[in-house]
Amino acid sequence: MTDKRKVLGKNNEETRSYFTWNLEMERVWADVLRDQRNLGNKGDGGWKRSWYGIVSDILGQSGFDWDGTKHMIIVENENAWNEYCTSHKSAKPFRFKVLQNWDDIVDLCAKDRATSHGAETAMDV
Repeated sequence: MTDKRKVLGKNNEETRSYFTWNLEMERVWADVLRDQRNLGNKGDGGWKRSWYGIVSDILGQSGFDWDGTKHMIIVENENAWNEYCTSHKSAKPFRFKVLQNWDDIVDLCAKDRATSHGAETAMDV
């Protein structure tokens, strides 16, 4: 389950060891977060600049879609992608990024993201 590695310092003494975070751990973590959400507990806003916001904004644009099999963004037109990235610098790293746990990210983040749908101005109220 984990890839335990040792880092050796001077005189071949072990200075630390660590493991590699993997998809199974991501899924367990998502389950824990879901359980906490269901109990009414919310985070302190640390996920505001999450991958969810960036990727969902990309997918909201014409010419970009989601490949559920490859778990990545599909770009129909490279010129459109390059133009989008010119004004959205944070999007660029997601061109070929595999997001195996995208469904978990959507489940955990979509409900808390503000949109203009259903919004009312002070005059409307």
